[in-house]
Amino acid sequence: MREIINREKKKKREQKRCLRKYIFSSLNSFEMWFKKYVELLKLCATPPSIVSPLPIFSISLFLISNNNFYNFDIYLLFAGIVLTLLSSFGSNLWNHCNDLKEDMAAGKKTILTQDINVYRIAQIISVFLYVCSILLAYYLSLEFNKPIYIFFSIWAFLTWWYSDNLVFKKVIGFRLKDHYISELITYGIACPFYTLSIWLIYSDLNLTGVIISIAFFFFSISGLLLKDLKDISGDREAGLKTLGVVFLPSQLVRYSCWFMILFYLVLLNPLTLGLFGYGLLVMVLPFLYFLKNTFHHMYRKNWILDMGDLKALKGIGTTIKFSVISLGLSAFF
Repeated sequence: MREIINREKKKKREQKRCLRKYIFSSLNSFEMWFKKYVELLKLCATPPSIVSPLPIFSISLFLISNNNFYNFDIYLLFAGIVLTLLSSFGSNLWNHCNDLKEDMAAGKKTILTQDINVYRIAQIISVFLYVCSILLAYYLSLEFNKPIYIFFSIWAFLTWWYSDNLVFKKVIGFRLKDHYISELITYGIACPFYTLSIWLIYSDLNLTGVIISIAFFFFSISGLLLKDLKDISGDREAGLKTLGVVFLPSQLVRYSCWFMILFYLVLLNPLTLGLFGYGLLVMVLPFLYFLKNTFHHMYRKNWILDMGDLKALKGIGTTIKFSVISLGLSAFF
């Protein structure tokens, strides 16, 4: 009898041990997958921009378009933020998925280069985000009776093809990211159209929206010229003819700075100030910061880059963020 009781106790202890082992194993598995999805979320917001992870762009457009701050529509603001986050997360993740070979050649370590299963999941998620953003743009077009989805769909098609190595590249044999001319065309069309699609959520297709779109055309080209500087070695090994491969870094920095000046001139001129109001003069502050810390610094050196220019180049990123913030804040003056 005692032997039977002991066997039962031993059996229960073994069951408890197996249960604890199963629980710990499940928790470890959950933690592992949680960390992987956190890394995927980080990739969705990489590189950080005025669009995401902080929706500075959509909030600033909302403020500029809104004439009555005591009776603004929170639904419109929320719709614009959701559309920008869905679209930027989708395009960023799609770009990372399609740049896998280039990233591996450049020695970059991300969750996609280290785990093929996560890479496949990331492809599905990026497509899902693209589809959701297009459907939302179409819904908003019907809701507000505006051609939002037309401008947005052009942006979605161009940004998809820009990165795509998996669909169009296999059919056509070319993606827009492979050559600097198609890069310039993509950014020159996609960014103004994207700006108009978000603007139309908040306002009508008017002169104010057109001027802002033109300004962000110069803004986007300025950013494009610097974007490939960090990927020169990987792009060269992959046989791409991107801006960073074809042109000297000093040339790209020079042209980028001039396009930034054009961005400011579009907004800080008598015609625009008369339309927007003199509150827009608040953008003079980031403009002066840019002139002092980046433009004048590089101009004195005849645009020749060296290791000591890191602060000047970072100044462009600072200028970009504060310029868009200032654009939104100008509505309060």
